[in-house]
Amino acid sequence: MNRLNRFALLAAVGGSLVAGVAHADNGYMGYAIQKESAPLVTGTGVCVRGGRPVTDGPVPAYCAPKVAAAPAPVAVAPAPVPAPIAPVERTVLESKPITITGINFKFDSYKLLDRDIKVLDEVADFAKKHPDAVLNVNGYCSKVGTYAYNMKLSQRRAGSVAQYLEQHGVARDRMVLKGHSYDNPVATNATSQGRFENQRVEINSTIKVEKTVQ
Repeated sequence: MNRLNRFALLAAVGGSLVAGVAHADNGYMGYAIQKESAPLVTGTGVCVRGGRPVTDGPVPAYCAPKVAAAPAPVAVAPAPVPAPIAPVERTVLESKPITITGINFKFDSYKLLDRDIKVLDEVADFAKKHPDAVLNVNGYCSKVGTYAYNMKLSQRRAGSVAQYLEQHGVARDRMVLKGHSYDNPVATNATSQGRFENQRVEINSTIKVEKTVQ
């Protein structure tokens, strides 16, 4: 080859290299491809850049960034609902107040009447069923006469009731006697019927009864 021809060949190769460099400097960011447009991939699976301008078309599917699939949702079992706790029942002793009425007297008297005897027999039975019960025997009068006179009369009325109960099996030490004169009336003192209702003995007591609670 003569000197002229060698110079022409070198000039052509040099021009091609310069053109390639210029092409790369102009933003040549495509991917290298093989035959049948298959992307050129390295041994580690990385697509090789260069060889196809970006303007030639979309990025080959193989070279597109891989988007990791979203993890499947994990089903969370609902927290178990605790079974309701059945309330615990227990039996306790509860104090229950008892008031026994219906024991009345004639004016200025502490003698028991027939109707009083019936009530006092029921009181004696009550005392036997509740041997721990203490009987508070309270005597009262109507407001006729002095307070002091009626105080003594009310005490005698309480004593008459206690004596009968003691004769029918109620120990005297289970009874507490008290006179109240004409205090604490339950009816008017303006009528004979009202005064009769005030001339009375009331028996108060407290018993223990079982009660179921939670």
